[in-house]
Parts: sequence; structure tokens; C-alpha cells
Amino acid sequence: MSKATLTIEGFVAKEPEPRDAGQHRVVEIVVPVTPSRKVNGEWVEEKEKTVWFEATFWDEHADVVMNEVRKGSLVQLTGGIELEVYKKRDGEPGAKVKLSFPTIAVVVLRPKRGESASQRQGNPADEPWPATSAAAPAAAAGDVWNQPGNFSGETPF
Repeated sequence: MSKATLTIEGFVAKEPEPRDAGQHRVVEIVVPVTPSRKVNGEWVEEKEKTVWFEATFWDEHADVVMNEVRKGSLVQLTGGIELEVYKKRDGEPGAKVKLSFPTIAVVVLRPKRGESASQRQGNPADEPWPATSAAAPAAAAGDVWNQPGNFSGETPF
């Protein structure tokens, strides 16, 4: 038996929108990948060669995706390959690759100078990482692994 698995990395094209499918919660992620090449020393995108990748997440996985992924988030998608051919609005043929049994990882990038991490991920309304909240130091206070400079050589277990 053969199995083909594909991993792509790209930016989420639109805000994930949840929907119901009977008793199940569903969310789809769409990521376009556009090849580029150097022309006269500058990178040029070949937009006519864009390939659209779609991944569908169900139930608990859909909930996690809805909480963690936004339009503009850089993600890695991995899954089996299914090709769907369709007609575009202009009548030309189009195709998209659907990833079956997908997995997703949000790629966290260092912000550019003068840019916050939440702006980089396309969601400036997000709160900072929970470790900066007032509750985090209290929760971590009893955890020897979270104590700075605790190199006594003793393991906490």
C-alpha cells in the first residue's frame, strides 16, 4: 500500500469560519502557494501558477483551529492529497488540493523592528502571551523548572 503525504507552508488566505455539519463542528483553512522566480535581480510572483490548498478540521480540532488561527497566520499544513478540479468564474479550469486527515502547526516568526508579535500573526487585538499575566507567576512559583537560576543539581522529582 502506498501513501502520499504533503506538507506546505503559507499564510492563511481568509478568516476561518466555523459551520455545523449535522452534529459536528467544522472549519476550513485555505492557504495559497504562489511560486516566484528572479527576473532582472528581483523576485516576481507567478500569480497565474498559484495553487490553493484546503484543509478541513472537525469537532475538537476545529475548536483549536478557531482559537489559534487567523487570516494572515503563517501555518504548516500536512495531509494526504486529493485534487479537486472546478471551473472558475471566468470559465477557465481551476484546481485546488484538499488535504485529507490534515494536521496544522502555527509558525511563530520574530516580529520585524517596531512590530508586535500579534500584528505579525495578523491579529493585533490578541492579548500578549499568557505568561505575562499576573496569574502566571503565581502558578509557576511552585515549579522549580520555572525558577530562574535554579541550578542546584537537584531534580524536582
